[in-house]
Amino acid sequence: MPTESHERHSRALAWSWGLVLLLSALATTWLLRDGLPTDTRLTAMLPEDRQAPLIERADARLSTSFENRFVVLLTAPDLRGATRALAERLSSAGGASPLLSRLIWRDVDLAEADPREALGAYRYRLLTPALQQTIDAYGGASLVAPALRSLFSPAGQPQLVADPFGLLGRWLAARDASPVEAHDGLLTVTDDGQRYALLIGELADGPYSLPAQQALTTAIEDFQQAHPDAGLLRSGLIFHAAAGAEQAKREISTIGLGALIGLVIILLVVFRSPRVLAQMLLPLGCGLLLALPLTLALFGQLHVLTLAFGASLIGIAIDYALHLQCERAVAGSRFRLRPLLPGLALALVSSLLAYLAQALTPLPGLRQMATFAALGLLGAWLTVVLWLPRLVAPAHPATARIAERLWRISMPRRRLSPSVALLGAGLLAALAAWQLTANDSLRLLNPSSPAMLAEERQVQRLMGSDTGSRYLLVSAADEPALLSRLAEIGDTLDRWIAEGVELRYTNLADSVPPPAVQQANLARVERLYSEPLSELVARAGLPDSVIERARSRIEDVPILDVATWLGSAIGEADRRLWLGKIDAAQADMPGNMAAVMPLSGVESAALERRLTAFAERHANVVYVNRVERLSSLLGELREHIALWLGMALAGMAIVLAWRYRGLAWRVLVPPTGAVLIVLAIFGVIGVPLNVFSQLGMLLVLGIGLDAGIFSVEHARRPSTWLAISLSTLTSLLAFGLLAFSATPALHHLGLTCLLGLAAVWLLVPWVRPTHVGS
Repeated sequence: MPTESHERHSRALAWSWGLVLLLSALATTWLLRDGLPTDTRLTAMLPEDRQAPLIERADARLSTSFENRFVVLLTAPDLRGATRALAERLSSAGGASPLLSRLIWRDVDLAEADPREALGAYRYRLLTPALQQTIDAYGGASLVAPALRSLFSPAGQPQLVADPFGLLGRWLAARDASPVEAHDGLLTVTDDGQRYALLIGELADGPYSLPAQQALTTAIEDFQQAHPDAGLLRSGLIFHAAAGAEQAKREISTIGLGALIGLVIILLVVFRSPRVLAQMLLPLGCGLLLALPLTLALFGQLHVLTLAFGASLIGIAIDYALHLQCERAVAGSRFRLRPLLPGLALALVSSLLAYLAQALTPLPGLRQMATFAALGLLGAWLTVVLWLPRLVAPAHPATARIAERLWRISMPRRRLSPSVALLGAGLLAALAAWQLTANDSLRLLNPSSPAMLAEERQVQRLMGSDTGSRYLLVSAADEPALLSRLAEIGDTLDRWIAEGVELRYTNLADSVPPPAVQQANLARVERLYSEPLSELVARAGLPDSVIERARSRIEDVPILDVATWLGSAIGEADRRLWLGKIDAAQADMPGNMAAVMPLSGVESAALERRLTAFAERHANVVYVNRVERLSSLLGELREHIALWLGMALAGMAIVLAWRYRGLAWRVLVPPTGAVLIVLAIFGVIGVPLNVFSQLGMLLVLGIGLDAGIFSVEHARRPSTWLAISLSTLTSLLAFGLLAFSATPALHHLGLTCLLGLAAVWLLVPWVRPTHVGS
């Protein structure tokens, strides 16, 4: 019987835990005063690469230019009317908090200040390659006739003194390779005779804002209902983020609700009491109440996948209450908590190790999910230990009968010997090593449907834009050297293209020629302004004073630098290409300045290898395939998780050997055997191993250790076997249902847990000792 001092101490701890929960409730109320701050970023699951900070910076620069924009291509019988209707809906979306900061859809929306005003002073240093060749070969005499036609053309805009040969106009025309054209007051693109109206939206908020996603989705759905004959093609991160958020919400309601309903039915069948059911769910509520404010305080917001994963805590947080209630239902008035405490404590430690191992990964979203789960389990455990023994819970006779019946029908007559267990482990490990493959594809993180991805690719093709997924990162000592290096690389790629290589690239040096090239261009213009200019003026019947005035303009011509170009309206699109000065302490390549050269059309493995080899030959050039690089990081993470899995198991083995001595192997067989069974099954049926299936194995390890611990602690108690069975079943409901998730990452995690937890339940009876703790 507990002493009076022990009872006072227990009561004080219970009240203290209640105070903590009260503070958590107040903190939750304050943190949610403006609503639940959620994060729907698909990239939250991507690993951080601290080994390549300059590449990370380049990735961010290339991504930023696309994140806050979306593109819609519209086709309809009444193209102008439908475009206007869609533009009105998008412009008014969001109500008091507008969805868009700007919408571009009319030809006048792109009417900027004349770029000649910003670049006029530099025109004599800017020549197209065709003009360079013409002047070098013929001195520019062949340019006189075109200049005369432009001079006397009704549509021409000749600048007799500033630019009699139209050099700047030719150079600007060469910069505009966009397929977008004006038609009937609209911006349009054409594909196989089909004309699409173009609408470009600039978001007032980020693409991961839930209100922005809902406003955009509603506006487009309303438009489609009003114009069923219209066709839409969409491109933009916000569309993928909205689809991912909707899918996560759907899975929260289906998976979480399904697990809860299944849990309620099982508990009512076994315990036959709504009061017991409420007490069993109490630890879950308390765990979530502790986890929510602390996770928000640590991370600032909750990812929707954390909420979906948090729904899975239903099956884990209730495990401790199951062991307590099963024992109380069978023991009746003889129930005491103290005999259960060692097993409960070890079970908590093993589960926390599994979750906290995930919190050590470089996946921001996964760290949050693991933290939320670990805090939830801690809160549930404290509630079970400090509160549930103090609550009156009726024990229905059916619970004891169910425990006895389950014991009789599921306990094998024989036990697994250590030699047989070792032989089986060796065979499973050999099968897994022989057949198992790995897949670290980044597609595991992308919940977008194939149709949405195909639509994205079609829009990118029609717009002639690159995704920034492949690029060359180039560095040099200063700006002139960097521009020269970019120009040299551009010449090399042009030679490849001339050889038949299908490749497109965007080069800042095409817009801002290196100073040496600009100086050579000025020398060419001086040559053009000698005899050819005199001939032009004479044939046009103009006074000789025009010649002197024109030649005076090419004196003291400034050099166009990167800052001036990027500051102009026409150079705005190139801002994503310029990294500028780089921090020497973080630079992972030589040089003080850097820029990127996006590539598109890299479809073949041969071209991939050629680009890689080209970059490897130059210390200041790096070829980056963002998809492959992130896949490689996922592969490294998978290997690290395997190491953590082994380390966690080794650590637990030491603790278990200290407590259970020669029986420790019986605790370890269910979790390790289950992991080996999963690996062997994956190898046989051809399911490749990935980082998320390995994370599922961490969970199987933690839950399997719980089962092994209680099996050894209370080897002869039917109530313990009933609690282990219910715990496994509820965990299967919580995590196994994730196997039906449409999110690839959660699907693989769920499939691993489904197979692994079933294996745990099957293995426990075969290694249960006959007498310890009975």
